Amino acid sequence: MIEKFNIKEKNKNFVTYIITLYNKKIYISSVINALAKEGGSHKREYIFIDDGSTDHCVLTLTIIKSKLPGRVKVIKRANMGASYSTNEAMLMAKGYWVRLLDGDDIIEYKSTAKMLRLAKQKKEEFVYGLIHEKTKVFKQANSVNYVLQNKNEGLAKFIRNCPANSSCILLSVKRFFMSGGCEESFVSPDQILFLRLFASGKGVFLKETVASMPIKQTSESLSAQIRRSRYESILALIKFCEENQNVNKSLKKLAFKRALSRAHNYNKSLNKSFISWHFFKYIISKFYFPKNYISLMYSSLGVFTKKNYIRKKNWRTGFEKKLTYKVQFREY
Repeated sequence: MIEKFNIKEKNKNFVTYIITLYNKKIYISSVINALAKEGGSHKREYIFIDDGSTDHCVLTLTIIKSKLPGRVKVIKRANMGASYSTNEAMLMAKGYWVRLLDGDDIIEYKSTAKMLRLAKQKKEEFVYGLIHEKTKVFKQANSVNYVLQNKNEGLAKFIRNCPANSSCILLSVKRFFMSGGCEESFVSPDQILFLRLFASGKGVFLKETVASMPIKQTSESLSAQIRRSRYESILALIKFCEENQNVNKSLKKLAFKRALSRAHNYNKSLNKSFISWHFFKYIISKFYFPKNYISLMYSSLGVFTKKNYIRKKNWRTGFEKKLTYKVQFREY
């Protein structure tokens, strides 16, 4: 799989930017302007995937894409989900490196150049930074601005929480495919992607803001759909355990406890149910690690769907809905 991309022959100063779009018309001008003014001496190309938008954001994009300092490729097709779109664009990437970006996130000045320099200095192929809503961020003076994280350190961090999203990532094409890439049955690629990346090796954490989210997000935003978001956060932990049976037992225990804790907290705060079966499972998870821990993790999904892990139809990605259909796309 990896060999066919001729990775050894690729320019290691060449970054492909992959930007996924779904009804981002009100943000696209700001996104393009930030990319155009980002700075850095690296070669670049841009791949935009319009994932079935209904707001004609691709029309705005085609008008202003000439501002960008590199080759631009725009793909418009039926909705398949951000995870599918990212995997699709990775197959088209000509750069050695890839910078991922959601279509409403604003890239920070020279952030890609900083991550690229750090990746080369530390000889690592996966770097991620911080993301913030578009508010003032105060930097700490005289602080070390990066942390080398081994596999277990990175996994423990992203099992506990997902403090970053895919817009924070710079990685090599090779590392992406070695990790398994994005899970196409997930609406959001974020947590499962970070878990897969660290399951495949080390990473570097740049302790600086590399992208900013808009304060007001669209109704389609995953963060505005709390029930589905929490569901996917637990499902990501389940997938991690299923895919990594030989991982350190302490990490499996941590994933088990975190999944049951999330289910209980959601049930308590949003379903207004404190004493429940989810509460007792959460208490048990603090002291006991059963052999059927994955089954118990699956059962915790019932707090979101009422039918255990059976996903609601409107939570399925376009990829899942159209799995049996041939996808047509047009290139601009």
